[in-house]
Amino acid sequence: MRRHLCRKTRRLGLIIWLVIASSAAGVALAQATKGSYLTTADVEIRSGPGTKYEIVTTIPKGIKVNVVGREGNWLKVESKLGNKPGYISEKYARPLETQPVAQLKTATPSVAGAYRTLRDVELREGPGTKFKVVTLLPAGIKINVVRAEGDWLRVESKKGGKPGYVEVRTVERWKDK
Repeated sequence: MRRHLCRKTRRLGLIIWLVIASSAAGVALAQATKGSYLTTADVEIRSGPGTKYEIVTTIPKGIKVNVVGREGNWLKVESKLGNKPGYISEKYARPLETQPVAQLKTATPSVAGAYRTLRDVELREGPGTKFKVVTLLPAGIKINVVRAEGDWLRVESKKGGKPGYVEVRTVERWKDK
């Protein structure tokens, strides 16, 4: 009887240890998930953690995102501008802290290229809402992005118009039809 009880006690101790270890691993994973990430491709932000959820917007490769949590293989991202949080697949983002310096230098230029405005968009003098509006760009037009600055994209006209900045969430990559 005593030998049987000892075996049960050891088994119970092992189970308790496994529960504590897996809980600690889960907490460590959740803490490691939070922070700044860099998108590794053009990525769709969804309203929930999965492909069945609505696409809220698409953000380009090389944009820094703020990750506040994880659900399975989906990272919960939060806007610094107060927009609703959304979800991106973890395969399209890397923690910013672990990016090699050489990769960080090459990531920003990949943002450059043609984009389309998703709605009427304010073109501002600088990267933020505190900057003066230069003009209102109509929905559906093609714009030329040269670089990213946080959640803002620098736009320069190929025809001599005034340069300025638009919010990342107001545009998407231009797709030739």
